[in-house]
Amino acid sequence: MFQRNDVREGMVVRSIDGEKLGKVFAIGEGEFHIEKGLFFPKDYLVRYSEISDIRGGEIILNHGKEALSSLSADENRYATTSSTSSTGIGATGIGTTGLGTSADTLGTNARMNLGSERTVTGRTEDISIPVHKEQLDVVKRDTQAGEVRVRKDIIEEEKVVDVPVRRERVRVERRDVTPDRPAMNASFQEETVVVPLRAEEVEVRKRAVVDEEVVIHKDSIEEERRVAESVRREDVTVRTDGDVEGSRTLDAPTDDPLKRGY
Repeated sequence: MFQRNDVREGMVVRSIDGEKLGKVFAIGEGEFHIEKGLFFPKDYLVRYSEISDIRGGEIILNHGKEALSSLSADENRYATTSSTSSTGIGATGIGTTGLGTSADTLGTNARMNLGSERTVTGRTEDISIPVHKEQLDVVKRDTQAGEVRVRKDIIEEEKVVDVPVRRERVRVERRDVTPDRPAMNASFQEETVVVPLRAEEVEVRKRAVVDEEVVIHKDSIEEERRVAESVRREDVTVRTDGDVEGSRTLDAPTDDPLKRGY
């Protein structure tokens, strides 16, 4: 449960359905005041037990806008004197005729159905009856519409390369010498003379190289798509019973439901 130290002057107050009701301008021990504005014709008194949540520096009440509209008609919700007692901001607004005895009424009105019928008597102020309608909000999100797959297969083929190689071969030739040429170091022993022959061998090595590139381009194409959805709106029928001075017509010059009057 929220307490006095959770509420500060100037904080924005909203209903449970997100409607901005006003700002806090005075804080008491068991309740705080919302400033008079477009939604409330007078300063509105709220108990800390009526706070549903505090998010982002804003107070969220546990009542909807429709329930608060009916509760704002209760004169006992307002402090009528400027004297301050130990129980709250205004003695009259917090006593037995104020919030203390209206707790059951508050819970009943908060659960009031829009289709129910209620009678407002003894009021001299203007009564604002909100008329609602639904609007379409179109949101776009990215989804996968398809895909392109590029597959690489391994193809094996035989490649023939002609490579020139060299090798040594032997030609034996016997030729005459000058007669009577002295022989140096003649040992007259058997021996074998070995002459190595060399040749080139072919060794094949493979290495990977880039042959070509395949480039995939994605272009963004904008097209128009039509969507249709049914929306609801409220229609107002004005009926007068008894002796009513003058005619009353519905005048709705603006889309703001708080500014529509009779």
